[in-house]
Amino acid sequence: MKKKTLQTIAVAAGVAGLMALSPVPEDKDLSRRAGDYFEQIRRDPLLLTAFFTAMPKGGDLHHHFSGSMYGETYWQILADHNGWINTSTMDVDTPGTEHALPWKRFAALPRDARFDSLKQAFLRSVSAKDYEASLRPSDEHFFATFGKMSFVASFGMEEGLRELKQRAVSENVQYIETQTGQPDMRIDQPESADWEKSLTGVSLKDSLVVFGILDKVRDSLLAHGAVHWADSCRRRMAEIHRNANVDDSTFILRYQLSASRAGAPLSVYRRLMLAFEVASRDSLVVGVNLVSREDGEVSMRDYQLHMLMFAHLDRNYHGRVPYSLHAGELTAGMVRPEQLRSHITEAVMVAGARRIGHGVDIAYESAWKTVLDHMARKKIPVEINLSSNEFILKVQNELHPVLLYFTHKVPVVISTDDAGVLRTDLTRQYVLLATRYPSLRYADIRQIVSNSIRYSFIRPAALKEEKLRQLDIAFARFEQQLLRYGTGKVIR
Repeated sequence: MKKKTLQTIAVAAGVAGLMALSPVPEDKDLSRRAGDYFEQIRRDPLLLTAFFTAMPKGGDLHHHFSGSMYGETYWQILADHNGWINTSTMDVDTPGTEHALPWKRFAALPRDARFDSLKQAFLRSVSAKDYEASLRPSDEHFFATFGKMSFVASFGMEEGLRELKQRAVSENVQYIETQTGQPDMRIDQPESADWEKSLTGVSLKDSLVVFGILDKVRDSLLAHGAVHWADSCRRRMAEIHRNANVDDSTFILRYQLSASRAGAPLSVYRRLMLAFEVASRDSLVVGVNLVSREDGEVSMRDYQLHMLMFAHLDRNYHGRVPYSLHAGELTAGMVRPEQLRSHITEAVMVAGARRIGHGVDIAYESAWKTVLDHMARKKIPVEINLSSNEFILKVQNELHPVLLYFTHKVPVVISTDDAGVLRTDLTRQYVLLATRYPSLRYADIRQIVSNSIRYSFIRPAALKEEKLRQLDIAFARFEQQLLRYGTGKVIR
């Protein structure tokens, strides 16, 4: 019976492309029976994987473009363009620069007797493949991969976007909202030294003083052509998106722009403002974020200032630009105990984040109950990244707060974070969710999937409503196909 069921679900996955072609009436009994079958198989990892492969999964909302491409894709991009690799360190470079030994052109690698071992060493250097904790802390290894690959991701962005779409469609993901880069502009601000000094020295409790300084910075950026730079960025993104040809009637991809929280204050604000400018003028760039490790020296020092920057920009753009914030990607022992008390609180209450990414340290926050109540009341979702939190923070199972959010009625969405670095996909995240948290039923998981479209930043609103309608149809098709071909006790 199990073999037949596995084949049944594979058939369901094969017809996934037909799911949104015609309406299927909602059948609550059909959904209940699918839930009964789900409970029968939730302890069988292979059947569970087949189930979630075929199940519509809506959107992946916490998604970094450069970290989502697999190392094999980077290798192929470099090979296609005859880039460089340092055969000792596994560092790589694009074709434009000349190098000496031990650097080699990719075109010469097939003649190298070490070809296979070099490729495997490269894959280990840019991902969690065969990771050995004795060689390097997992968080250090994870964040180091971005420095190695982000420039290659930009170099081969169109190829990467097409691959992301193909993988998404094959596992029944209808939408991706990916973080792609940090806009910037060349500018000389004569007062920058004074503004930088003021921002690092001001009391952050006096937000009006901070806002006064940021007003001057913003006015200067506008006077120096920020709108022009934002339009250039917007046109470039539109061209890449058009050339990649990823959108169709059943799948769409949208972008967030960001700033690195490790930069100097004026640099962070400049990039954020440009990102807001682009997002306020464009339907492809739908949001803004902050990136880089949250426990970094500068990230921790300037965290409150960064939250005030978002509040300031939100005020100046009249709330038109949504943003998600990495907040609470911390755990006990990673920083001093007192540094676990307020990051999510500040992201929600001060910065006004529309979504929170990770949110792992919520139980350590002084105002955790107030924050959860606020997130539930205002429908501020938390983006849960199970594999990422396990690899970077060593937080999993009952130590993970996903059920704390869920039971307090905070909208939950499931995301991959960095599928390429972690060697995972969205299917695997749902398998982990179902396996580790048996109190979540099929109806709960279906709601979590729906959240990934409902709380996305898709614009306009009519497009989001259409994607929700398509998702309902896809679920009805999935449940119909799942049960039509025979699933043991579920079929009557």
